[in-house]
Amino acid sequence: INAEYMGTLSECLFFFRFLTSSTMGKKLSKEQMQDFKDASKGKFDEKEIKHMYKLFHKSAPSGRMGKKEFKKYIEELAIFKKVDQTENYDQLFRGYDRDRDGTITFKEYLQYHLGIVFSTDELFDIVWSMYDEDGNGFITRDELVEVVTNSTRWMGDCDVDHKEVQELIHAEVDKIVSFVDVNKDNQISKEELHAAQEKHPEILEKLKNLA
Repeated sequence: INAEYMGTLSECLFFFRFLTSSTMGKKLSKEQMQDFKDASKGKFDEKEIKHMYKLFHKSAPSGRMGKKEFKKYIEELAIFKKVDQTENYDQLFRGYDRDRDGTITFKEYLQYHLGIVFSTDELFDIVWSMYDEDGNGFITRDELVEVVTNSTRWMGDCDVDHKEVQELIHAEVDKIVSFVDVNKDNQISKEELHAAQEKHPEILEKLKNLA
């Protein structure tokens, strides 16, 4: 299993900005717009920010997106081929909700897309949050397997219950752990991932694409 075969979530989410939007949303003040432009480091223009703001508030009228609203948002984007009614897309939610308070604000939403689309500094924390399920500061082999298995299932190109697919997933995880886990304790620390991505920035792109 590789990023080219699975497709990438980042590519799918990038195109959401070009979806037509007929949603009604609260108007942004000049101060809010400037705040959001600063938060996105000037990568998104006013038209794009307004569009994302409307799209966000369509699913989260209160201005905070919980897990229920997030599930609705993801499914309405229709970026995944296989949709399970019981799926909550927890790993994706963690990528947006990096402070882990259980809700996503528009600024968090904006910064997620900033990192995913433009591979800015935010990408490290986004990727880390997606994989570190229990928030203990380490990414275990099991967490890697779970994230890659989930994303493979959502893309719908492979049957994750098939033995060969499971073997491919585990082989991919083994390569990542072998490459990043310097002290060989069978888990990845933030320091190890930082060191790896400084020498090889493509490791974050790989982890992003596999999630």
